[in-house]
Amino acid sequence: MRKKEEKSHEARMERLLSRHSLVASLYDHRSGYYDPLVHILSGGWDWHYRRIAVDRLQLHPGDQVLDIGCGTGIDIPLLYHRVGSEGRVVGIDISKGMICRARKRISRNPSVSIPLVQGNALYLPFESKSFDAVFCDYLISTVNAVKAIKEAFRVAKPGASMVFADDRLPSGWFASPLKAMTGFFRNGYFNSAVAGMEFLRTNLSCVKITNHHAGLIFIISGILQG
Repeated sequence: MRKKEEKSHEARMERLLSRHSLVASLYDHRSGYYDPLVHILSGGWDWHYRRIAVDRLQLHPGDQVLDIGCGTGIDIPLLYHRVGSEGRVVGIDISKGMICRARKRISRNPSVSIPLVQGNALYLPFESKSFDAVFCDYLISTVNAVKAIKEAFRVAKPGASMVFADDRLPSGWFASPLKAMTGFFRNGYFNSAVAGMEFLRTNLSCVKITNHHAGLIFIISGILQG
Protein backbone atom coordinates (compact mmCIF):
# COMPACT_ATOMS: atom_id res chain seq x y z
CA MET A 1 0.00 0.00 0.00
CA ARG A 2 2.87 2.35 0.89
CA LYS A 3 4.54 1.85 -2.50
CA LYS A 4 1.23 2.40 -4.28
CA GLU A 5 0.75 5.71 -2.45
CA GLU A 6 4.28 6.81 -3.32
CA LYS A 7 3.76 6.01 -7.01
CA SER A 8 0.46 7.91 -6.98
CA HIS A 9 2.18 10.90 -5.41
CA GLU A 10 5.00 10.77 -7.98
CA ALA A 11 2.46 10.56 -10.83
CA ARG A 12 0.64 13.64 -9.56
CA MET A 13 3.91 15.53 -9.25
CA GLU A 14 4.77 14.61 -12.83
CA ARG A 15 1.43 16.02 -13.98
CA LEU A 16 2.18 19.26 -12.16
CA LEU A 17 5.59 19.46 -13.83
CA SER A 18 4.20 18.78 -17.30
CA ARG A 19 1.52 21.45 -17.26
CA HIS A 20 3.59 24.64 -17.08
CA SER A 21 2.16 25.97 -20.33
CA LEU A 22 -1.38 25.13 -19.21
CA VAL A 23 -0.87 26.95 -15.90
CA ALA A 24 0.54 29.98 -17.72
CA SER A 25 -2.40 29.98 -20.15
CA LEU A 26 -4.91 29.68 -17.32
CA TYR A 27 -3.50 32.68 -15.47
CA ASP A 28 -3.17 34.63 -18.72
CA HIS A 29 -6.92 34.29 -19.23
CA ARG A 30 -7.76 35.12 -15.62
CA SER A 31 -5.28 37.94 -15.14
CA GLY A 32 -7.87 40.62 -15.87
CA TYR A 33 -10.15 39.59 -13.03
CA TYR A 34 -7.77 37.60 -10.82
CA ASP A 35 -7.57 40.13 -7.97
CA PRO A 36 -11.33 40.56 -7.45
CA LEU A 37 -11.84 36.79 -7.85
CA VAL A 38 -9.34 36.01 -5.08
CA HIS A 39 -10.85 38.75 -2.94
CA ILE A 40 -14.30 37.18 -3.29
CA LEU A 41 -13.07 33.62 -2.73
CA SER A 42 -11.24 34.69 0.43
CA GLY A 43 -14.29 36.46 1.80
CA GLY A 44 -12.44 39.76 1.60
CA TRP A 45 -9.64 38.58 3.88
CA ASP A 46 -6.87 38.24 1.30
CA TRP A 47 -5.37 41.64 2.12
CA HIS A 48 -5.19 40.65 5.77
CA TYR A 49 -3.19 37.51 4.95
CA ARG A 50 -0.90 39.39 2.59
CA ARG A 51 0.00 42.03 5.16
CA ILE A 52 0.73 39.38 7.76
CA ALA A 53 2.93 37.47 5.29
CA VAL A 54 4.88 40.57 4.25
CA ASP A 55 5.33 41.62 7.89
CA ARG A 56 6.81 38.21 8.67
CA LEU A 57 9.67 38.88 6.21
CA GLN A 58 10.93 41.55 8.61
CA LEU A 59 12.37 43.57 5.75
CA HIS A 60 14.72 46.51 6.24
CA PRO A 61 15.47 49.55 4.04
CA GLY A 62 18.00 48.55 1.40
CA ASP A 63 17.08 44.86 1.30
CA GLN A 64 16.95 42.97 -1.99
CA VAL A 65 13.73 40.90 -2.11
CA LEU A 66 12.40 38.45 -4.69
CA ASP A 67 8.65 37.95 -5.14
CA ILE A 68 8.24 34.50 -6.72
CA GLY A 69 4.91 34.06 -8.49
CA CYS A 70 4.27 37.79 -8.20
CA GLY A 71 1.05 37.54 -10.22
CA THR A 72 -0.58 40.94 -10.76
CA GLY A 73 1.99 42.57 -8.49
CA ILE A 74 -0.49 43.05 -5.67
CA ASP A 75 2.17 42.41 -2.99
CA ILE A 76 4.89 44.49 -4.62
CA PRO A 77 3.82 47.88 -3.17
CA LEU A 78 3.82 46.34 0.31
CA LEU A 79 7.32 44.94 -0.23
CA TYR A 80 8.64 48.15 -1.79
CA HIS A 81 7.29 50.25 1.06
CA ARG A 82 9.51 48.30 3.46
CA VAL A 83 12.77 48.21 1.47
CA GLY A 84 12.48 51.76 0.13
CA SER A 85 14.18 53.32 -2.86
CA GLU A 86 17.58 52.16 -1.60
CA GLY A 87 16.38 48.55 -1.76
CA ARG A 88 15.15 46.45 -4.64
CA VAL A 89 12.06 44.34 -5.30
CA VAL A 90 12.12 41.88 -8.21
CA GLY A 91 9.01 40.02 -9.37
CA ILE A 92 8.80 36.86 -11.45
CA ASP A 93 5.78 34.99 -12.80
CA ILE A 94 5.22 32.36 -15.47
CA SER A 95 2.16 34.15 -16.88
CA LYS A 96 2.64 36.93 -19.43
CA GLY A 97 -0.85 38.21 -18.64
CA MET A 98 -0.03 38.49 -14.93
CA ILE A 99 3.24 40.29 -15.64
CA CYS A 100 1.40 42.77 -17.86
CA ARG A 101 -1.08 43.48 -15.04
CA ALA A 102 1.80 43.91 -12.62
CA ARG A 103 3.50 46.40 -14.94
CA LYS A 104 0.30 48.43 -15.17
CA ARG A 105 0.04 48.47 -11.39
CA ILE A 106 3.62 49.64 -10.97
CA SER A 107 3.33 52.27 -13.71
CA ARG A 108 0.89 54.19 -11.51
CA ASN A 109 3.96 55.41 -9.65
CA PRO A 110 6.50 56.51 -12.32
CA SER A 111 9.20 57.14 -9.70
CA VAL A 112 9.29 53.45 -8.75
CA SER A 113 11.38 51.00 -10.79
CA ILE A 114 10.56 47.32 -10.26
CA PRO A 115 12.15 44.67 -12.50
CA LEU A 116 9.53 42.13 -13.58
CA VAL A 117 10.52 38.88 -15.25
CA GLN A 118 8.38 36.31 -17.05
CA GLY A 119 9.88 33.00 -15.99
CA ASN A 120 9.47 29.65 -14.32
CA ALA A 121 9.77 29.37 -10.54
CA LEU A 122 11.41 25.96 -10.98
CA TYR A 123 14.27 27.49 -13.01
CA LEU A 124 14.84 30.97 -11.62
CA PRO A 125 16.96 33.14 -13.96
CA PHE A 126 18.95 34.71 -11.12
CA GLU A 127 22.43 34.19 -9.74
CA SER A 128 22.90 32.20 -6.57
CA LYS A 129 22.89 34.09 -3.25
CA SER A 130 21.37 37.23 -4.78
CA PHE A 131 18.54 38.14 -2.40
CA ASP A 132 18.18 39.11 1.25
CA ALA A 133 14.60 37.87 1.35
CA VAL A 134 12.20 35.70 -0.65
CA PHE A 135 8.43 36.08 -0.70
CA CYS A 136 6.12 33.52 -2.29
CA ASP A 137 2.36 33.21 -1.99
CA TYR A 138 -0.17 30.99 -3.77
CA LEU A 139 2.48 29.12 -5.74
CA ILE A 140 3.74 25.96 -4.06
CA SER A 141 0.33 24.28 -4.23
CA THR A 142 0.45 24.47 -8.04
CA VAL A 143 4.02 23.35 -8.78
CA ASN A 144 6.55 20.81 -7.55
CA ALA A 145 6.86 22.58 -4.20
CA VAL A 146 10.18 21.08 -3.09
CA LYS A 147 11.86 21.89 -6.40
CA ALA A 148 10.54 25.47 -6.31
CA ILE A 149 11.71 25.92 -2.72
CA LYS A 150 15.17 24.55 -3.54
CA GLU A 151 15.42 27.15 -6.31
CA ALA A 152 14.33 29.85 -3.86
CA PHE A 153 17.04 28.67 -1.47
CA ARG A 154 19.62 28.80 -4.25
CA VAL A 155 19.04 32.47 -5.09
CA ALA A 156 18.78 33.56 -1.44
CA LYS A 157 21.72 34.63 0.67
CA PRO A 158 22.58 32.66 3.80
CA GLY A 159 20.51 34.14 6.61
CA ALA A 160 17.82 35.37 4.21
CA SER A 161 14.29 35.68 5.55
CA MET A 162 11.71 33.61 3.68
CA VAL A 163 7.93 33.51 3.66
CA PHE A 164 5.66 31.06 1.84
CA ALA A 165 1.89 31.35 2.01
CA ASP A 166 -0.70 29.15 0.32
CA ASP A 167 -3.95 27.26 0.76
CA ARG A 168 -4.68 23.69 1.76
CA LEU A 169 -7.32 22.97 -0.86
CA PRO A 170 -6.52 20.11 -3.29
CA SER A 171 -3.94 21.15 -5.87
CA GLY A 172 -5.61 22.26 -9.08
CA TRP A 173 -8.83 23.49 -7.47
CA PHE A 174 -8.34 27.03 -8.82
CA ALA A 175 -7.84 25.71 -12.35
CA SER A 176 -10.81 23.36 -12.21
CA PRO A 177 -12.72 22.92 -8.93
CA LEU A 178 -14.72 20.04 -10.40
CA LYS A 179 -11.64 18.07 -11.48
CA ALA A 180 -9.92 18.78 -8.17
CA MET A 181 -12.88 17.51 -6.19
CA THR A 182 -13.27 14.49 -8.48
CA GLY A 183 -9.61 13.66 -7.94
CA PHE A 184 -10.05 14.09 -4.21
CA PHE A 185 -12.90 11.59 -4.04
CA ARG A 186 -11.18 9.09 -6.35
CA ASN A 187 -7.60 9.27 -5.11
CA GLY A 188 -7.68 11.08 -1.79
CA TYR A 189 -6.34 14.44 -0.73
CA PHE A 190 -3.32 15.81 -2.57
CA ASN A 191 -1.73 19.24 -2.24
CA SER A 192 1.88 19.65 -3.34
CA ALA A 193 2.33 22.38 -0.72
CA VAL A 194 2.29 19.73 2.03
CA ALA A 195 5.64 18.28 0.93
CA GLY A 196 6.94 21.83 0.63
CA MET A 197 5.95 22.65 4.20
CA GLU A 198 7.81 19.62 5.50
CA PHE A 199 10.89 20.59 3.50
CA LEU A 200 10.75 24.14 4.88
CA ARG A 201 10.37 22.89 8.44
CA THR A 202 13.53 20.83 8.02
CA ASN A 203 15.69 23.37 6.23
CA LEU A 204 14.81 26.73 7.79
CA SER A 205 15.62 27.97 11.24
CA CYS A 206 13.27 30.04 13.44
CA VAL A 207 10.32 28.43 11.64
CA LYS A 208 6.90 29.88 12.38
CA ILE A 209 3.64 28.50 10.95
CA THR A 210 0.27 30.16 11.37
CA ASN A 211 -3.14 29.12 10.05
CA HIS A 212 -5.86 31.46 8.86
CA HIS A 213 -9.35 31.39 7.40
CA ALA A 214 -10.45 28.35 9.42
CA GLY A 215 -7.20 26.58 8.57
CA LEU A 216 -7.49 26.86 4.78
CA ILE A 217 -4.62 29.34 4.53
CA PHE A 218 -1.16 28.85 6.02
CA ILE A 219 1.83 31.16 6.30
CA ILE A 220 5.25 29.63 7.01
CA SER A 221 8.30 31.77 7.63
CA GLY A 222 11.89 31.20 8.66
CA ILE A 223 15.53 32.00 8.11
CA LEU A 224 17.71 30.24 5.53
CA GLN A 225 20.50 28.48 7.34
CA GLY A 226 24.03 29.43 6.34
